[in-house]
Amino acid sequence: MTVDTSAVRDRLTTLGSPWTDGPFGTAVAHAELIAEVTATGAAQTAARTRRQQHGNTERAADDPQFLRVLADADARSAVATAAVDSLVRGAEEGTASDADAVLVAAGLSALSREAVRALFETLGASSTLTEHGLQHFWTRLHELG
Repeated sequence: MTVDTSAVRDRLTTLGSPWTDGPFGTAVAHAELIAEVTATGAAQTAARTRRQQHGNTERAADDPQFLRVLADADARSAVATAAVDSLVRGAEEGTASDADAVLVAAGLSALSREAVRALFETLGASSTLTEHGLQHFWTRLHELG
């Protein structure tokens, strides 16, 4: 299950500034990052055909440990999307404040760090090679703060 955050982003964009700036935009950006990391992790895992050193299956995508990690990633993504959906709904209704957005952004910042860490930990040392292009997740994470 991959969560699509584009509808939430579209709704926030419709509200315009100041909603798209500051903590509201940051919260949505964290949810987007988590969703992208989740999708990338699932795709990278499914693409691995060789048996992992300590794996019990021929394909990483069939390994129960990888499946658990992917399920955890899906859960993080679903929670992040639900949080920003609620925040944007509050903005649309006029009930959300900057303080609400700061709290959601702070919580999603922690989830983003966990998502990126889990991606590299799960895919192993080879995932840090430039040829895989995954370093942009670290860059985006640090840009979001």
